[in-house]
Amino acid sequence: MSIDGHRQAENERQQSSGSNRRTMLEAIGGRILETGEGYARGELPLSETVMQPTRVFHAGAIVALADEVASVAIAGHNYDPVVMKEKPFPYSIQISTNLLDNDPVGPITAESRVVRQGRMVVVDTEVTSSSGKKMALMRSTHLMVDLKKVGPHKSAELK
Repeated sequence: MSIDGHRQAENERQQSSGSNRRTMLEAIGGRILETGEGYARGELPLSETVMQPTRVFHAGAIVALADEVASVAIAGHNYDPVVMKEKPFPYSIQISTNLLDNDPVGPITAESRVVRQGRMVVVDTEVTSSSGKKMALMRSTHLMVDLKKVGPHKSAELK
């Protein structure tokens, strides 16, 4: 499905349910640009929300971008609570990030590729600056969890 198709489906879902739920990435101004089987790409513009006092990206914003793009690469689609209830959810259980550089201009782009599938999924993510310079490398491990059986969501409706 195209990104525009995902956005339209999400807008329709929100309108019909009255929900304004957004992902963390959306809440800080970012977006998913492309998804595919075992692959995703997203971007985050520089703004006051994601800046540290030195007026470059905060490390937490860089990692948040990388983590969400990695989760989308595993899922192969954008965030959708309806789909999440029916499929295993990729809980991030280990993240190792090397911050190599920063960008005073933005936007930055993260590109994730799944390198191992299974109950434990491993994803490599590279974050690049607006000039194409490598900014961060992240390897993450995700535990695929059935939200109907495990965790705090098992007894509550995802909202």
